[in-house]
Amino acid sequence: MKAQASPLRRDNLTESVSREIRRMILEGEVAPGEWLPPQPELAERFGVGLSTVREGIKGLTLLGILEPQPGRGTQVSPEALHLLRLYDISRARLEGLDLAHLIEARKAIEVALTVFAAERAGADDIARIEQALQRMRESVGDSDAFTEADLQFHLAVAQAGQNPLLEGFYHVARSMLAQAIKESVAIPIVPEPTATILRQQERILAAIRARDVKAARRHAEAVFAYWDEFLRLRPAASGE
Repeated sequence: MKAQASPLRRDNLTESVSREIRRMILEGEVAPGEWLPPQPELAERFGVGLSTVREGIKGLTLLGILEPQPGRGTQVSPEALHLLRLYDISRARLEGLDLAHLIEARKAIEVALTVFAAERAGADDIARIEQALQRMRESVGDSDAFTEADLQFHLAVAQAGQNPLLEGFYHVARSMLAQAIKESVAIPIVPEPTATILRQQERILAAIRARDVKAARRHAEAVFAYWDEFLRLRPAASGE
């Protein structure tokens, strides 16, 4: 008998889908070598859109936990349980880092992926980045939705970089900045945070469209200069 899925947290829907699929595997609902339920069924079960399910599956595929079979569905890797244990160990170690170290690591990965995106992005990649940016514009005023759209923007850029290993590292760490993004959006002393973030992402998209590698690097680094400023302000804002 299938276990009933719990309502997914709204802070990061893609990560919530990934977490729920991991739970299904770890609890034996879907065993290594078996097939996941069809994506439309998962979308209905989790109460999310198909695109969110696809992104959750994409992240677990990059980690080797799932193996999509075109025309057949998505199979759980024979090594899934072993890989999930390693994944949990890696996350536990990353979660032990302070926010400054996490941002530093993310900078090394994301700046490289943004540069690769400027070199390699195809039309479909650019369309995904544009869609994520449009969702960010439409989500201004809703910190949960804005956070999700911002993370989808970064994911689309990571995919456009076409380096599966770096993208895999990105998937392991990406959800850990979600709360920090929400905090920055909510801090009144950070001037127009959503407007600042949107301007940064628009510049990154323009550089990728233009295949301007230098501009892509410069604007990606500017994102992390903003995070450095956020770190400076965060203790005063949170009362630490």
